[in-house]
Order: sequence, then C-alpha cells, then structure tokens
Amino acid sequence: MKRIIFIILITPLFTLSQNKKPDKLKIYLECWCDKNYLQKEMTYVDFYREPQSANLHIITKGESSSSGGRVVTFRFIGRETFQGIDNNLTLDIPPNTSQDSKRKLYLETLNKGIYAYLIKTKDSDKASITYSKELQLEKEEEKDKWNSWVFRSSINGSINGEEGYTSKYYNGRISANRITEESKFLSNFSFSTSISEFNYDDFSLVTENKSQYSNITYVKSKGENFSIGARANFMKSTSYNYDGHYKLSPCIEYNIFPYSESSEHIFTILYGLSANYNDYTDTTVYLKTTESYGSQLLELQYNNRQTWGSLSFSINSNHILDFENINKYNINIYTNIDWNIAKGLSLDLWSSMNFDRAQIHLPLNGATYEEIILR
Repeated sequence: MKRIIFIILITPLFTLSQNKKPDKLKIYLECWCDKNYLQKEMTYVDFYREPQSANLHIITKGESSSSGGRVVTFRFIGRETFQGIDNNLTLDIPPNTSQDSKRKLYLETLNKGIYAYLIKTKDSDKASITYSKELQLEKEEEKDKWNSWVFRSSINGSINGEEGYTSKYYNGRISANRITEESKFLSNFSFSTSISEFNYDDFSLVTENKSQYSNITYVKSKGENFSIGARANFMKSTSYNYDGHYKLSPCIEYNIFPYSESSEHIFTILYGLSANYNDYTDTTVYLKTTESYGSQLLELQYNNRQTWGSLSFSINSNHILDFENINKYNINIYTNIDWNIAKGLSLDLWSSMNFDRAQIHLPLNGATYEEIILR
C-alpha cells in the first residue's frame, strides 16, 4: 500500500518534468553554407558550436541533381527534450543559382523545419505560420529540351617564372552527364600539360609531362539496393609510360542500405571484371611494348553521419589476373573519423595507405637522376 501511495505522489512530479518546455531552441548546424547570414536572420533561436550543447542537431547533405543543380537533404534530429522527434526536408536548388539566392533558400527550409520544435518551447506564443497560394495558370507542361543532359567545360592555366626557373601548366575538361531515377550516365574528358625549365650557368634542363584521360560510366538501377553497369577508361601519360591505356569494366554494385537513407549512411560493395590493353612508350621492366590482360576490381565504401560525428571508410583494390604471378595488385585504404567526444572536445583523425605491386608500366631503363629529383 505504501508503494502505491509513493508512486501516486511522484507521478505528477515526473509528468511536470516531462512536460516542462525549454526556454529556447538551441541549434547545432552542420552544413557548407553561409552560417553568419543564417545566424543574423534567425535571431529567435540560439546557435551553438558544439552538438552537446544543443537540443536540435541539423545535418545537411548535398548531391548533384539531373538538371545540373543540387539536391540538399536536411535532417532534423531532436535531442534532450526533443529526443526521438526527427524530421527530413529536401531542398532542390536549380542550376546557376546565385550565392545570395542559395542562402535564402537555406533560410526558408530551416524556418520550415524548426517550426515543429519551436512551438514546443516557451517562445511558442511568438511563433506563427503563414501559407500563400499562388494562382496557377493553365498551361502545358514544358518539356526539357535537353532531356536531362548536362554539359560542362573548363580550361585553366598558369605561368610562373624567375631568372633561372620557369613553369607552365595547362588543363582542360569537358563532361556530359545524364542522371534519372532509372539510370545514370557520366562522362568526362580531360588533358593537362606541365612544362618546367631550369637554366643556370653550367646546367640546363627541360621536363615535360603530358596526360590525356577519359572516363565513361553507365549505371542501371535494379531497385533501391542493387545496380549494374560498366566503366570505360582511356589514359595517355608520359609519367606512366602510356601511349595508350584502355580499360573496359562491367560491374555490379550492392548497397546494404536503401538509397532513401543515403543522407544518413551508405555502405556499397562494387565488383567488376576488366579487359585491359596497354600500349607503352618505352619497353617495360617485363620486356613488353604492348600488353593485353584481365583484371578484377573490388571497392567498398562506407559513410555514416550522425549527431556524434561522422565516419568514412573505403577500400579500392585492383588485381591483375596473372596465374604465374598472383601478387600483382593495388590496394588503397582510406579512413576518416570526426568524433564529438564531449563538450569542448572533438577528434578529427584520418589515415591513408596504398600498397602498389601492379606497376607493370615501369620503363626498363628506369628514371634519370633529374627525373627522380623532380618526381
């Protein structure tokens, strides 16, 4: 009986503590955006530099859209009083949007997203929501005359010089992409030239590195978790001893998490078999001037963004199918951890390792002393 009376007495106190409204909405915002502008406009909330001090954690993630713009996902994650109250909003930013217009779109989306939390604070009586309905004229839906294709091009260069040294660098790039819900086509073509000249009283040296690169990728979606596709690569490079490197790779990819959860976490496994053909500039250490061979590739990618921080991990590997020497492989491992340990304390750690035993392109004559010094 005493136990029942005790429960009856503390229940109202527990209920009151549960229903107690916070004084103000305290926000921790993760985004590549104009935070100074947002803080200046959103004076009705408090912004914090540490997630442990906030009762609303907002994480944004942007991806390229089929129209050439950006699609930004806003994740609103409640903490403390708002624990368990989570929402998502999506912002579609058109291509060629100015920085001022972009930050106003961010502000508009944040105002919409925080309203559900703002009305649960003591400032709820000061908050209101407005709705405007624009008159829509009846007209036929305009068709995309480009059919979702997006084309981009760029060119840049630099020249630096002094009495005994001159360097020149040129680079150009063209891309043609088409992204829809059913498929993705990506392509880019680039070239670069780097020339360095050294002139001294008794010494003169000119080094020149040229490269051309092209990549075409086609991916067909087979549901939210599975996709198939192919890659085609071409490279011509003086530093890699290639007059031509050709590679075709049919691939399959499986995403453990559905695509709808990509703003939170991604874990993909990609496997492919490749047909390769190399045309070398100079004879290689394996006494080859041309070469055809098969290879296999395996790629793992994991990204996770939460209120405690973020974790990224990737493995990219390529293995040449040579039954006489199975040790011709290349493995690259990358890890990044951003951990909010406690209030005022965070840890940012990254590491990268590369194991390369597949350098079949190395020239037989090796490198000169000057080439080694100049890398």
